Amino acid sequence: MDISILVYVLLIIAVAKAMGELVTRVNQPPVVGELLAGIILGPFVLGAIINELNTMYTDEFIQGLADLGILLLMLHIGLEFSPKRLIASSKIGVPIAIAGIVVPMVFVYAGNYLFGLSGSVLLFVALAVAVTALPVTIKILKDMEVLHTETSSRIVSAAVITDIALLLAIGIVLGTHSETAQTNEVAYLAIGYIIFFILAFLVSRYIVPQLYRVLRWMRTGEAAFAIAIGVAIGFAVFARFVGLPDFMGAFIAGMILRETGTGLKVWTRVEDILSGITIGFLAPIFFVLMGFTVDFGAVFGSDISVIFLFCFIFFVAISGKIIGTLIPARIAKLGKNESLAIGFMMIGKGEMALVISQVGFDNGTIDPTMFSILVLTAFILTALSPIMFKRYFNRAVLAHEIVPTKEEIDETLRDNEIAS
Repeated sequence: MDISILVYVLLIIAVAKAMGELVTRVNQPPVVGELLAGIILGPFVLGAIINELNTMYTDEFIQGLADLGILLLMLHIGLEFSPKRLIASSKIGVPIAIAGIVVPMVFVYAGNYLFGLSGSVLLFVALAVAVTALPVTIKILKDMEVLHTETSSRIVSAAVITDIALLLAIGIVLGTHSETAQTNEVAYLAIGYIIFFILAFLVSRYIVPQLYRVLRWMRTGEAAFAIAIGVAIGFAVFARFVGLPDFMGAFIAGMILRETGTGLKVWTRVEDILSGITIGFLAPIFFVLMGFTVDFGAVFGSDISVIFLFCFIFFVAISGKIIGTLIPARIAKLGKNESLAIGFMMIGKGEMALVISQVGFDNGTIDPTMFSILVLTAFILTALSPIMFKRYFNRAVLAHEIVPTKEEIDETLRDNEIAS
């Protein structure tokens, strides 16, 4: 291995952790600092002075570490998230997800009259502004120590449904060239998704109890850690096979394993190992690379029409999600502040918007300027999301719109008891 790669990894971790620590001093989650670290190390700041830094983003080894980081991060977070609460929250999560997709897409299609965007370009822009980044969203909720609240369950439920629906849409767009192909593609993807979740249910029902018996006999956390990683990778591979992102498979595996390991002392060791590897090492690399993709010059260094187009897409990405969340949330009789907190958390785009933008760019649908606009929008909204969420979440708590349930209190006490 080239020693320069090790230097790059060391530099990424050092700057990410320094910036993460710095932003916590102003009451922001570390992920915001890690994204800023990517900006600092990227082509817009230090990369403009030290050209060698730009090779960090394209290096396959560092990209592999980032991909592994998001996979293990989702496993780690899944171990802390109850599938029962996720299913219970879907009653509100489903309408929030649907409205959060439809409203932004309707707003985007106004761009056809304002900026003369073509149908295929509009489609990719609509998908990019309607998406909600599941990994980044959950990481922010965890950083803020509110993952065990009912509000977080509603957000995660809506985010999971949103991402699955939009991934299905992307698969249809990429795999269709005729009316017959479209019908077949919809059927294949839908069947694949159904099979995946049926498999997840069967594993949790029949294999998990057997796994529990194995874990009871284990005395080392390292052995249990190996089992957890094996299950997560198996789910990740199958998720990718049916068209879902691998990190969603790891997240589902984590939730299933949580039901297995609750109450086991060895599981505390597993969570400690995962936390050290993901939060301390691999996950920051992923978020730094996200910051790397931001190119301010491609947007603000262009003519005024490009800046107007950026402002329009940015406005739609915020207002569409907020309105799309407020309508079903208020109908469900959630408080105004809690509804706004959910809405602002749903505006985070993260890696999902980057994936959609990259797909559109690779197949020639969107040009480099539109790609830069979508990436910059995703970055700003990902950084803005936790700031606004925290503001309205705290207001909701003070207004007694968010009150911990008995189940949440018991769950927190149980987790603390296991950790001690």
